[in-house]
Amino acid sequence: MTVFRFRLLLSLYIILCIAQPAVGWHFSHLIPPAMQAAWEAEPHSSDVANFPLSLSILLPLAIGSFAGVIGMFTFKSWARSFSLYFTVAIIIVLPFSGPWLFSWLDYILVEITAMVWGAVMALAYYSPVSSQFSRPQPGQ
Repeated sequence: MTVFRFRLLLSLYIILCIAQPAVGWHFSHLIPPAMQAAWEAEPHSSDVANFPLSLSILLPLAIGSFAGVIGMFTFKSWARSFSLYFTVAIIIVLPFSGPWLFSWLDYILVEITAMVWGAVMALAYYSPVSSQFSRPQPGQ
């Protein structure tokens, strides 16, 4: 794995993260109307009802995840562990977000994004690129 390919994979991850909500919004008609109606009729006991609490949890996770991706892109020494910790934190918080309804296209994008992120994390630790995270940064 070269530095260029690692950054290319990170760029693909960023593009997929941006594409997910855009595709979900633009192709919302892919969810059958009967399923959409059943989804809307179902009472949701989601923590989103407490908006300030949800925002105070999700905003730091989103900012931290973004910082981790930028740190990985620039091969900062803290970026691998930082990204790993935030990935674990998101996995812990995710079950409390309640149920989700995805179209087939949304689901495929979510799965591909998760696989790309898993590949990025594995390569950051177990490939020749991993040495880039421990080298001295210019100007230090």
